[in-house]
Amino acid sequence: MIILPKTIKCDLRRDFCYNEGELMIRQVSYMLNNGQDLAPLVEAICHRINANYLPFHMPGHKGGAGVTDRWRKITGGSLALDLTEVEGLDDLHNPHGVIKSAQELAASLMGSEAAFFLVNGATGGILASILALCRKGEKIIIPRHAHRSVYSGIVLSGAKPVYIGSKISPEWGIPLGVEHDHVTAVLQANKDAQCLVMVHPTYHGLTSDLSRIVDTACCNNVPVVVDEAHGAHFKFSPGLSETAMSCGAALAVQGWHKTMGALTQSGMLLLKDKRINIEDYLMALQSTSPSYLLMASLDEARRNWAVNGTEIMDRVLELTRYFRKEVKNIKGITCLNRELLLDYSVVRNLDPTKLVVSAREMGLNGFQLASELRERYKIEPEMAEFTAVTLMVTIGDTRETVGCLLSALKDLSGRYWGQKDKIRENFPYPPIPQMMVLPGEAVKLPKRNVAFNDAVGEISAEYVCPYPPGIPLVVPGEVITEEIVEITKLTLALGGWIQGLRDSANEMWQVIDA
Repeated sequence: MIILPKTIKCDLRRDFCYNEGELMIRQVSYMLNNGQDLAPLVEAICHRINANYLPFHMPGHKGGAGVTDRWRKITGGSLALDLTEVEGLDDLHNPHGVIKSAQELAASLMGSEAAFFLVNGATGGILASILALCRKGEKIIIPRHAHRSVYSGIVLSGAKPVYIGSKISPEWGIPLGVEHDHVTAVLQANKDAQCLVMVHPTYHGLTSDLSRIVDTACCNNVPVVVDEAHGAHFKFSPGLSETAMSCGAALAVQGWHKTMGALTQSGMLLLKDKRINIEDYLMALQSTSPSYLLMASLDEARRNWAVNGTEIMDRVLELTRYFRKEVKNIKGITCLNRELLLDYSVVRNLDPTKLVVSAREMGLNGFQLASELRERYKIEPEMAEFTAVTLMVTIGDTRETVGCLLSALKDLSGRYWGQKDKIRENFPYPPIPQMMVLPGEAVKLPKRNVAFNDAVGEISAEYVCPYPPGIPLVVPGEVITEEIVEITKLTLALGGWIQGLRDSANEMWQVIDA
């Protein structure tokens, strides 16, 4: 049963201002549409604020009274929403009231048996999923282009990773996904695997044949965890890729701050298989003081997409069609599209809201293009790589914002087209290095620092991940090759960022002190 707080007055949001008669209408509305136009947690927060309690509890700033005038001015009235587990606001770790109701509404909308709010991003959900399924020494099958959080889950669980090689586009230098036949072969060779992790979609918006892969895994009695961090919006348009839940995945983890309009660090874990004990691990990994701002933003985002999702997605897709049509007329600029990927059967679909844009035809690599957009036009891409930049069109964009991006690219074309030689070489991805020690063991062994050039042949004690997109060149416990060192140096020289190297400025690498 959805627990509806009885809010009579709310000065914060006109949307939640209703009298007794309006309350009855809303309750009837709930019965007719399963309550999806309600936001139980948001309304409970408004109700609590309107009750005007004198707080002698955390947080210590007490609705903003205890912060500086400067910070109060910057944050406006939002600090009043920064509450804690007081009467009427429920408890994330033992939900029985409005949080329980909000999560049930999310599960109903997203097609899962249960949904759990995440307050440390999709990372928390990935960690909980792996810990719930894998113990020390047990096998977990993952694509090499899995997010760093998957590798962190492997370290914490002590599991043994079995890798599925990722197909790489030689033209774009990006991971395309994994072949169904390759996944099948790995599953057949590792019948004792406890879990298969899939990335759906990739950071660049590409998807593999998830439905077939999940079916095959289920036939092998291997539960599938889907990193759907970038795909929560797939639910709301038939033209987009299938969802993890519709494919029958046991678990899916989504980052709702990425595409759904919730606040940064908020996410959702969707559970299909209730036999999996996920709650204990979420309780252990998530803060005992979860942010009500984050949870309320999830509740309100869910309500918005439930009521307006199809309309929102239609508008976003229209913006992407507008961009993709216009960008074809800009010399020297190429936007990755379905036609450019026809030769790769591994790619089932492409999320059109991810704009992977290259300016190599006019002599700019991805890092240079990002710098030009940032410094000259005040446009910040999502990420830059050697070949391209990736930009996101979301619920927050308009015809005007997309038009600004197109204008910037047209201006850059005028500046650089024909002035520089085309960049022909691509950023290489090395083969998966040899694993000498399990990642969970490697991070606990004694370590020493060596210069980059002296690291070849050593066993890495740290991740080396160009970030974004966060695909590791080497994982703790793997042998460092000359190619890995050269790619690391090249990335840094081009202005990229390597996550994991603690002293990249001095070109030092942490290795196992054998």
